Amino acid sequence: HEMHSPIICVGNGIPAIVCRWEEQSTKGLMWRDIGLSEWLFDFDNEDDVKRLPGAVMNLAQDLSAANTKTQKARAFVQKEQEKTMTTVKKALTR
Repeated sequence: HEMHSPIICVGNGIPAIVCRWEEQSTKGLMWRDIGLSEWLFDFDNEDDVKRLPGAVMNLAQDLSAANTKTQKARAFVQKEQEKTMTTVKKALTR
């Protein structure tokens, strides 16, 4: 239930589900930003707790779709990182 492992997973093309609580700050919400909201679970919300087993089963039973979804999220992050680093490079070379 910590963000580092799921981030490392997706960065390596491995599907990952995130479970979080309000006390963990808002960093888990990045899963929405990168297109993985179906794999984000707020354990302060009973409806999210109830939908976790089905999400785990869907991921496991259709790994091909999960891998595709993961690759799309990974590509999105890589594109955003490229844009960010281009901005940094421009700022440093002025």
